[in-house]
Amino acid sequence: MRGKSNITFRLMQSDMYNLFPVIGAVNAERGNKNFGLLSASAENTFGSCAMKISSNRAEPPKYARGTIARAYKYMAYAYPIFKLSKEQERLMDVWDRQYPVERWECVRTKRIERIQGNENPFVKQPCIEKKLW
Repeated sequence: MRGKSNITFRLMQSDMYNLFPVIGAVNAERGNKNFGLLSASAENTFGSCAMKISSNRAEPPKYARGTIARAYKYMAYAYPIFKLSKEQERLMDVWDRQYPVERWECVRTKRIERIQGNENPFVKQPCIEKKLW
């Protein structure tokens, strides 16, 4: 079983729907912290970067929340070993609705589908509905 989980982990790690350019220090600090909302008084952890991290929570900037939600929902769908807690699942559903797809996300997803050979229905379907596909 260990070999299969290693293969799955490598696939997850290299899945282009889950790869985004980020500042290394931000990614390292965020680690495996759950996403969530922090108090309004919480300050940006990285100066001009709008990411906030406190204790075991990470609050991404508003412009990134929908994209993060759809990536997380895709990962849970594509890789059953990747399980979201009920709290994280609800948060991703809320962010998905609050921050809908934009043209650039549709273009990116279309390119990844062409290269990687599979689709992310959490992006593709809303893009089709908005006539952005």
